[in-house]
Amino acid sequence: MKTSGIVAAAALVLQSQHVDANPISRALAPRGKSSIALSILQLIGELIPTESAFMGWDLDQNPNFCKIYMETKDGGHCKANVECRDGYKKELPEDDKNWKQCKVGGENKFNDPQIGDFSITFTEKDGAGQGEGLTTPILKLKYVGNWKDIPVNKLASEYNYEETDKDDGPYLCHYGDYPVMGFHTDISTNRRKSWICGVPKIGKGGGGLDSNGPTNDQGYRGGECVVHVVQYQKPDPSKDKYQIEISSVRDENENKIGGVGKSGPDVTLKTKLPKTLRVWTGAVDADPVKFHYDNQKWTSEDDNCSTGKYDSGNRDMDCTFKC
Repeated sequence: MKTSGIVAAAALVLQSQHVDANPISRALAPRGKSSIALSILQLIGELIPTESAFMGWDLDQNPNFCKIYMETKDGGHCKANVECRDGYKKELPEDDKNWKQCKVGGENKFNDPQIGDFSITFTEKDGAGQGEGLTTPILKLKYVGNWKDIPVNKLASEYNYEETDKDDGPYLCHYGDYPVMGFHTDISTNRRKSWICGVPKIGKGGGGLDSNGPTNDQGYRGGECVVHVVQYQKPDPSKDKYQIEISSVRDENENKIGGVGKSGPDVTLKTKLPKTLRVWTGAVDADPVKFHYDNQKWTSEDDNCSTGKYDSGNRDMDCTFKC
């Protein structure tokens, strides 16, 4: 699945013939989305399903997305975090190292291995509808329209926990929740302001979104997978056994879908793939490592593997296989 057919410049001019012909545009326009929201959604393109409700921050439904949490308090104290599936969470706490520009108009730049380069700028004090404080964040990502402004507050205002028909989506952002003694309070009445947006992961090999294909119900992208194995030599060949570490199994999107540490000479690994992967060693150092997945069998000496020499008691190998 490629998004190369969605031209960023054309997406900014919603009345153009190119945009009218875009299936994402046709699917979203009847739902009453603002022109700003449409232009952002079109840049993300085919990563968004058109036949069902879409909330970008729902990581269970959208495994190719992560969510960014942004917060200010009492007119400052900027903080944020990036959260993705499988327990990934990176905090950007309120300290000088991360937030040298925690002020109106100050752009704060970050890098995350899941979503790439991005920045957050709080553009107003006491912004309309948001109460008193540092407000109105603009989010930018390198791989979404080449640093196009994403007006977080504008997008969040289109979604309301209690009133919005969730089938009217798609939605990319919403306001944070402010429960006080069991009641939901509005952003305008709270000292702490927060916003949450769903954003796409960077693509294959850290590249653009056009290389990040959709995953299936099991949470992986089928096609060609890669397994990285480390074989550890026997400390005492007369009594010890080899140890194998399967550092990672990566899917077609090059996302990690499994792995295990040192686990003996014969390892059967369960990953997100429907079948188990077996890896086992020979009798001596010169013997190749053997692999078995589904109906495929190969060794570390075959053409689909790149195997290094022993160095400091171990050797590394990468092998591709159909998944």
